[in-house]
Amino acid sequence: MKKEPTKRPIKSGRWELDYGLDVSGKKLRRTYKTEDDADTAIDEYRTEVKKRGEFWARLAPVERDLLVGILQDIKAKGQTLQGVWADWQRWQKDNQQTTTTPMPYADVIAEFKHRKLGAGKTQRYVDEVADLFSRFGKGREKQPIHEIQPSELETWINAQKSPNGETWSLSTKRTNQGRFSSLWEVAKAKGWCSLNIVDRLEPVTNIGVKVEIYSNETTLHIMAAALSSSVTQQILAPLALGFFGCMRPEEVESVKAIQAGKPVFGWDNIDLKHGLATVSVDVAKTGDQRTIRLQPIAVEWLKLAKELKNPLPPVNERRLVDQCCEMIGLKVWIRDGLRKNCATHLRAIYKNDYDVVKDMGNSIRVLLKHYADLHVPESVSLEHWEISPNKVRAYIKSKTWRDVVTAASATRPAPSANETAKSVS
Repeated sequence: MKKEPTKRPIKSGRWELDYGLDVSGKKLRRTYKTEDDADTAIDEYRTEVKKRGEFWARLAPVERDLLVGILQDIKAKGQTLQGVWADWQRWQKDNQQTTTTPMPYADVIAEFKHRKLGAGKTQRYVDEVADLFSRFGKGREKQPIHEIQPSELETWINAQKSPNGETWSLSTKRTNQGRFSSLWEVAKAKGWCSLNIVDRLEPVTNIGVKVEIYSNETTLHIMAAALSSSVTQQILAPLALGFFGCMRPEEVESVKAIQAGKPVFGWDNIDLKHGLATVSVDVAKTGDQRTIRLQPIAVEWLKLAKELKNPLPPVNERRLVDQCCEMIGLKVWIRDGLRKNCATHLRAIYKNDYDVVKDMGNSIRVLLKHYADLHVPESVSLEHWEISPNKVRAYIKSKTWRDVVTAASATRPAPSANETAKSVS
């Protein structure tokens, strides 16, 4: 190539700069409208030589030819050097699943459980999340976690369905993406992978709020299922504190207090004589202590639960709740549904939303947005506060209850051969 382009006038008053031959042997010429434009281009060329010349001069001739040839190939494919570089950076990030020590997926789950229990998470929470991980990991228990690709997790999540046969809602997807993210963070912390694959999934945002509560009939069925056996009777207290005391499940379980090593919520915090329950700063989700004014029905249920020696915080609550749901054929357990029922129906008792939120421990805005818009008739709300232990005992003796249990039993799948063998043994 020439050291500097030469210029010459051509037809129509234009000027041409001759750069000589390129690496492929072709003439490289460029035209300009005026001589001034051509002179400007020469000046720019000289400047570029001063900027790039030292690097270029140090390259061997074969390296220069190779570099220019690659650039020409990129251009011939309709690409740019910047685009190719950006694509490579993305590829490098997506494929950086290097690992210090390959670790089977099942062993990562075991480490997750160990860490979370050590950090104060409840056994119920840890078992529930570990079950989710195991369902995804079925058939890949021995596969090193760093080999699992984001597309595999994304495909699995999109294929999941709730017990009623519907695909996971956006809220459920977001919750479970967060749970898988925590599993991969444990693996990263241990040096078993270097990439949290959940970061490669499309984040779930802009979720609309679907307000749901249980019908009085379903509430009656849930309490009847709990009261129907000596085993499930052990969760009457948490059910009553939710349905009739507006407590959050994590407050009843004292999740925050356990994590912080603080005093938990127990029977000492319930004054049955005066109908009061104190949720301490250490237990309350919002960090604000509040005293709940227990309705007469709540007191009746809690007196019975105390006589039955219900543990507080509850033990094996999730398993026993699942047992009750299976008994009555309840497919969907509404998140925080017991408290939502209580809040909705308390409005008919107090007739003042400020009094309701004093028991609930949240804002008027939340109450109006999530519960008032349901427009539940006052007569329906008042029926909720009539679901007493005596009413439930009488209901358990009725044909209607027997029909409910029979219908639910008919819809349950037959036990597998392995389950049958275990029960026989």
